[in-house]
Amino acid sequence: MDLSTLLKENARTLYLSAKIMPRNQRQIFTVAYLLCRIADTIADIPLLPLKDRIYFVNNYPNLVKTQDKELLAKYLALNLQVDKKYEKEIILLENLPLCLDSYKNLNERAREDTLEVVTAVSNAMEWDLNYFADEDLTYLLKAVPSDKETIDYCVAMGGAPGVFWAKLLLNGKENNKFTKEAEKIGMALQITNILKDVASDIKIGRIYLPITDLTKHNLMPQDLHEKKNYKLFLPIVYKWLHFGLNNISVAPDFLKQIPFYKVFARAAVMWPVLWALETYHSILCSRNLLDIKYRPKFARKIIYKTMFLTPFFVWNNTIFRYIFNKKYKTIKALLPIK
Repeated sequence: MDLSTLLKENARTLYLSAKIMPRNQRQIFTVAYLLCRIADTIADIPLLPLKDRIYFVNNYPNLVKTQDKELLAKYLALNLQVDKKYEKEIILLENLPLCLDSYKNLNERAREDTLEVVTAVSNAMEWDLNYFADEDLTYLLKAVPSDKETIDYCVAMGGAPGVFWAKLLLNGKENNKFTKEAEKIGMALQITNILKDVASDIKIGRIYLPITDLTKHNLMPQDLHEKKNYKLFLPIVYKWLHFGLNNISVAPDFLKQIPFYKVFARAAVMWPVLWALETYHSILCSRNLLDIKYRPKFARKIIYKTMFLTPFFVWNNTIFRYIFNKKYKTIKALLPIK
């Protein structure tokens, strides 16, 4: 299996953005994403003892950096412990050598940037395992302690990939404003994942929103098992939607810094931003985020419509800002004032 097919099977929406990147950037992006995705798979391998999962996630950046054969053999042996029904996860682990070989063939700067994002994501996953899981792999429903942990998680899982993407576009140049704005956009994308996946995360004992928010609204983590408590939970959703909107608001200025001739790079930024706004709207319109059957999603036709209309706004910052602001203000108008 080649990297492009592997990406398509594991990130269909991201695959669309990657597909339009210049070849060299697409290769670097694909390698970095798949290496991070494999780390996530290792962290979530069913039946593997907690201490082993922590060990493998902790040592994963070192494996990527050193390509140590003995260490690699330990990772490949993990497949023997994965239930055959997890076919996609098995295929990912089987292709770890392909991803590592591809990483080795990147230029030095690309390897450094890739290792940086892999390390950030692996560290967040290690924290996740240490905080949420008990030694017997049972998960008592638990929320993170404070805003800091939620924000730190967004920085690691969204902000770090955003910075990686900015460095890819900068191609060796320094621009702190550009990378900081990319980090904010990445954090905004990550909070959408946290909010739309609330119900599924609760099922595995995880709440990535602060317990200080819950107690402020007379809730304890266990109360979120009860769908009837959604009205009490809603102000917390609104708070973190404001957080997401505040961060994603830099997108038009971020895009303005990407030259017009970099058409595909501009489109690859525009699409996730516009789709994130659609996700925010879906979160707001969900009947009950605590009920997994109401998991927010927007129609696939919106994806195709965005792609179809891209030629009409990709060269024009003013038009993109208008489209962005229209969606942004619609969502803001639906949100209670902070």
